[in-house]
Amino acid sequence: MAPTASSFSADLTHRIEGAFEQIAQTRMCDLPFLNSRLSVAAVAFRPWQSSWIGVLVTPWGINLLQLPTSDAPFPPTRADAVTEVALPGGIMPFMPARLDTLGEFRMCSLFSPARQFADQETALVTAWETMRLLFEPESVAQPKVGSDGSAQVHPDRPDRFRRRLFGLQP
Repeated sequence: MAPTASSFSADLTHRIEGAFEQIAQTRMCDLPFLNSRLSVAAVAFRPWQSSWIGVLVTPWGINLLQLPTSDAPFPPTRADAVTEVALPGGIMPFMPARLDTLGEFRMCSLFSPARQFADQETALVTAWETMRLLFEPESVAQPKVGSDGSAQVHPDRPDRFRRRLFGLQP
């Protein structure tokens, strides 16, 4: 059964944030690449097929996070296996992960490390904008215009490069 936006509970948000806050205070606390201006936040989670996808902001990076629904667990995969998830804005590569407090989930690195963010607000705005670009790509699509003024139509092909999501060259 596909999840609905109303079924994503505050409890899951708190579990995600609690799990990664614990990691921030223990395993990651003294690492030199942390951005002390950032804190843990689970942002903009929404249903996608039989899962939840949102952005996880941490002092060490910003990642897409995909969690299965309780009735549709992810199939077992090797720890180094990449799962390509087709979203409206492009195909994103996710790696499997597991925490005792969350169970199985997938992560896709967007910014690692996250030192370029001046403050939490900038990181959160980036998280929300990332989700908008991934799930509402038509809102930012700019048609290319040919020399004769006509719109250029290109075949619909998936973009496999995370860099393009942020306007960077692949």
